[in-house]
Amino acid sequence: MTKRLFIALVLLMAAPALVLAQQPQNSITVTVKGVSFKMIRVQGGTFTMGCTSEQGSDCYDNEKPAHKVTLSTYYIGETEVTQELWKAVMGSNPSEFAPKETNSARCSYDAFVADINKLNAKKPGSMRVPTRQEWDAAMVTTSGSLKRPVENVSWNDCQTFIRKLNELTGKKFRLPTEAEWEFAARGGTKSAGYKYSGSNDIGAVAWYKVNDYDKGKSSPDYGTHVVKTKKPNELGIYDMSGNVWEWCSDWDGDYNSSAQTNPAGPSSGSYRVYRGHGWASTARFCRSSCRHGYSPDYRNGTLGLRLVLLP
Repeated sequence: MTKRLFIALVLLMAAPALVLAQQPQNSITVTVKGVSFKMIRVQGGTFTMGCTSEQGSDCYDNEKPAHKVTLSTYYIGETEVTQELWKAVMGSNPSEFAPKETNSARCSYDAFVADINKLNAKKPGSMRVPTRQEWDAAMVTTSGSLKRPVENVSWNDCQTFIRKLNELTGKKFRLPTEAEWEFAARGGTKSAGYKYSGSNDIGAVAWYKVNDYDKGKSSPDYGTHVVKTKKPNELGIYDMSGNVWEWCSDWDGDYNSSAQTNPAGPSSGSYRVYRGHGWASTARFCRSSCRHGYSPDYRNGTLGLRLVLLP
């Protein structure tokens, strides 16, 4: 065998391994203190941001003019940050819709004490009778789910959370830019041109005013919902329309018609952008191009976040 033929065979045999090594990951799973979450790859590309034709007459003035934006590849949260993840990182849960503790076993306390007294009558001192307070503390149960999105967090709170998350993981998570958020919501390079994130039927992809808030506080459907209970969009991302609003990194500002690459918004401002709207919002607010802003210290039971990570 000639030296040239030998080298060719080695390269041929190595080629599949080289190709496999170069394949990008479609998602990344990260685990923090036993809590796992997934980041979805968004292939870079160019899209039209703002008031595009499928948004129709629902557009607000601050969504105009529509303009071309080119983005590099990034990863974005498959879901909004959950209460479970926030609690693992921060040690507390600020959410209005956090699980509630209930003393469901209170009614059986007297029967339990009666049984202990019978046992002690046969064998004195066999078992100590717990106080009502001890019983209640031991028998507390929890209703609700930490799989709901965290809310009632300000933009500033989110920065503290992200710093701690980065310390724990050694990664560089951040909030999405407004452009990154909208590109992902529209389905990225796989976009089918929907009005909402993943569908023209908002009820299929979003918890919003009609199927949530309007049912009233006595309804189990009132408030936030466990993530991933509606259909995902074209990229496999959930709840980018409805459930909770999501903070973005940008200062709020006006659009212009010029094409941009990886825009990060104005250099200063009074309000930070939030997107996607939430469980108390109308369908018009839940559109992929709709945008609003609040003071960075503002908190609300409809306002949460989603993470971004660069490759």
